[in-house]
Amino acid sequence: MDLLQEILKKYFHYDHFRYPQQEIIQTILNGKDCIALLPTGFGKSIIFQIPSLILSGVTIVISPLIALMEDQVLHLHEKNIPAAVLHSNQSFDVQTSIYQKLEKGKLKILYVSAERLQNKYFLKKIRKIQVSLITIDEAHTILWAESFRISFAQIKDFIKLFPIKPKLLALTATATNQTVQKIKYYLELENPSIIQTDMDRKNIIYRVLQPRDKSKALIKYILSHDRQMGIVYCLTRKRVEQLSQFLFENNIQNVIYHGGLDATMKFSNQTSFMDHQTRIMICTNAFGMGIDIPDIRFVVNYDIPASIEDLVQQMGRAARDGGAAEAVVFFSFTDVQTVEYFIRKGQTIPSKKIQKQHREKLDEVIQYCLSKKCRHQFICSYFGQKTNKCILYCDNCKKMGL
Repeated sequence: MDLLQEILKKYFHYDHFRYPQQEIIQTILNGKDCIALLPTGFGKSIIFQIPSLILSGVTIVISPLIALMEDQVLHLHEKNIPAAVLHSNQSFDVQTSIYQKLEKGKLKILYVSAERLQNKYFLKKIRKIQVSLITIDEAHTILWAESFRISFAQIKDFIKLFPIKPKLLALTATATNQTVQKIKYYLELENPSIIQTDMDRKNIIYRVLQPRDKSKALIKYILSHDRQMGIVYCLTRKRVEQLSQFLFENNIQNVIYHGGLDATMKFSNQTSFMDHQTRIMICTNAFGMGIDIPDIRFVVNYDIPASIEDLVQQMGRAARDGGAAEAVVFFSFTDVQTVEYFIRKGQTIPSKKIQKQHREKLDEVIQYCLSKKCRHQFICSYFGQKTNKCILYCDNCKKMGL
């Protein structure tokens, strides 16, 4: 058994890597920058966690959400892997303790946000540390640099701080060829290895419904999936709260998650869902990134998502155990108008060019919803891949009896 297999078995309790995990890890260890495109639920975190245990020094993971970072650190502690997260909600004493561990070489993985890379105290401290690998997790969020998180555009400047350039890994589940080129641009990657696997989630049934009354249709749908875990995505916080109340009024227990909740309620609701105390989560796209729940049997987009990337990220949270699941979009042209309003009026969108890009992404979602072709083929084609028709794993193919 070689070293990689030993670490995989010892810390993660797997006998074999999934293709192409080992290839990506070896690429990193060989010193070549890498962009890896792997489906949601594939096991992307192993790809940088294993090299961090082999390389000397520290691996810095740049991640978009505090909840995502904290969840991964918790899992690493359970595996006895020394890791920590630095974020603005921590006390001075907590942050001081983390810096002390860094200086003493007691951490192998440090999670930070892109904004942390502009903190002068952090930069002063990190210059003294050997950084062997920098991982940009959920790398498609680098495109947020074009709208509301400008700090993502500064990651390349942070990389230049080190006299010996760290190895670089960008990981994402959803990236078109255009997005890959933007990742290369923002990170100033000259000739990275680009490794990807099949985007098609063959075990998920893709469906689009156009109910006259979406709230009643949702109740009927949930009741028809009795005792199954499910996520319902909404576009706005207001919609989340209204829909949650409507479900309670109809005796359907649920929890909610959106960016407006305080940290205590977010944690409580997320824990209730992850521990299967509550089987229905009503949320915005603030929930789910990096959350590993294996037995979610359905994901419903109550409102249409703003892009195919969002849709695939959200659908990909179903059936991580390999079993069957459904991903359903409740489509209405009223929702289209809502997204268009956000595009026109959103204060975080700085230019007509960006608005045009957002409108084009919305058009792709509309095409997906109205298409009569295999939905699996539609999604794979969007990401530049090909797949066979799904036979019975989308509503269109099932109607045609293919």
